[in-house]
Amino acid sequence: MRKTLSIIHEEGLLLLGVSFLVGHSGSSFISSMIDNMVMPFISRAFSEAHWEHAHFTISEVKITWGEPLSTGLHFLIVIYIAALALRFLKKQSS
Repeated sequence: MRKTLSIIHEEGLLLLGVSFLVGHSGSSFISSMIDNMVMPFISRAFSEAHWEHAHFTISEVKITWGEPLSTGLHFLIVIYIAALALRFLKKQSS
């Protein structure tokens, strides 16, 4: 057991695990902010009652846009935060 803990510490696996935990929690927070604070305004702007079911129809094809838009905003925010973090880490290492 002691050797296993030593390996975890030496290889930085504990830091990696904590990083994943923080990343997951941050991602959940970002999703919550988008879904509860941003998307209601967007759905109101497009006169949709519920953004989760927002759609438009072309001929007989129903295209849902609410959920993909929410997920896309989440993706863009995460990419932006990751780019800022990488820029900060590169600046700190030089």
